[in-house]
Amino acid sequence: MNSADLSPHFALLGFLYFQPMHGYDLHKQLQANLREVWRISQSQAYTILKRLEKDAWIRSTPQPDPEGKRPERSCFELTPVGRAGFESWLFTPTPSSARALRVEFLTRLFFASHISSDLTSRLLQEQSAATHTDLAGLRRRFDQIPANQIYNRLGIELRIRQLVALLEWMDSCEQNLLF
Repeated sequence: MNSADLSPHFALLGFLYFQPMHGYDLHKQLQANLREVWRISQSQAYTILKRLEKDAWIRSTPQPDPEGKRPERSCFELTPVGRAGFESWLFTPTPSSARALRVEFLTRLFFASHISSDLTSRLLQEQSAATHTDLAGLRRRFDQIPANQIYNRLGIELRIRQLVALLEWMDSCEQNLLF
């Protein structure tokens, strides 16, 4: 599983990290808690769950309706491979791009905040440090671009400004989540 594709599969795994759930309930949790981060339909969620099960990150157990009025539902749970994969993803800094930080890092932060404030603080510090490093690299690249390459300079300047804004946002996250 590659986190570079910015798929919501880690968000679904995150909910299963805490407890087994039905697909419908997983989608409801995603909508209730991360709707502004991940916009996926219920059918997309089921497609992702099928792929995660095929890759042995989760397993499903059919559960018949106790009243016999509805079809069986599957209850999904993490496998050891899925748990290890989720934890590995959780502790890996997000690439310093506006979209990756908006969807992937915010998702990490959501789950970290449900595990411990120490983990939340650690993720914020590590992400801030990684973003500062990337920002310094962009500033060095900007300084090396000749003045007559205006569009190359504008492109790097935009990325620099985005990272500066994201660092300010991370400071806000720390104030809102840890105090």
